[in-house]
Amino acid sequence: MAEQDAPDPEQEFGVNVLENVFVTWIEPELARRGLAPDRSSVWAGVVELFPGGGFKTTLNDEAKIAARATPSAGIAPGTPLTEENIESLETFQPAGVGADSGWIVYVVFAGAPYLAFDFRYNKSRVGELLDLADDYLATARASYVGALRPAVDNLYSAAELTVQAQMLGESQTTTFHRVRAKWLKNAADMANVPAMHNYILQELHGQRAAARYADGPLNMTATEVAEVLDAVTQMIDFARQRTGVPRQDF
Repeated sequence: MAEQDAPDPEQEFGVNVLENVFVTWIEPELARRGLAPDRSSVWAGVVELFPGGGFKTTLNDEAKIAARATPSAGIAPGTPLTEENIESLETFQPAGVGADSGWIVYVVFAGAPYLAFDFRYNKSRVGELLDLADDYLATARASYVGALRPAVDNLYSAAELTVQAQMLGESQTTTFHRVRAKWLKNAADMANVPAMHNYILQELHGQRAAARYADGPLNMTATEVAEVLDAVTQMIDFARQRTGVPRQDF
């Protein structure tokens, strides 16, 4: 008796995700419109996930999707893209969703279903926070040789902003230092962020009173601060990659 092929975990995952998308968003939208729950009638869909909760689903011709594709032949500008003149579909994303929204895109191409999604929220605000973190970092880098305490205080602000930005990308907000610290520790414990990030934030927090208020001696040398500068740079770069907000070149 021939052994059955073991299930492909990646394929099984894709099937389960597609099933969840239909059950959670697409079929309820069909029902809301009074349409039959016929999955074959849906060849495109966009689900916009609002950062404060709630969502909006558009289907078929209503769904606005931007795609990067390989054409099968030369296509004149303005020519609609169809399965007949596209050789392969490389990437796709929704067009017109809010900058702070998450999203899901479903599209059928050459008879096969495809999904793309981005569950990172509040990107415009996240970008502001990480730009400010860059400013604090630049200030610390420019001043640490002659003004060590202000440099450490600025580094703490920069490091903490990377945590605030990542939390906001998950639609979590707080005004408390301890909540940010707890979030980062939990993320590090689950290996969602490098453990070094948690260590750096704790070290800087421990120096905050001495750095900002001259409350006791500062237990960091200029050499140590230079090393922390590099570490906080990595924290900002990581937060940008994780939240999907790259630096803007002007």
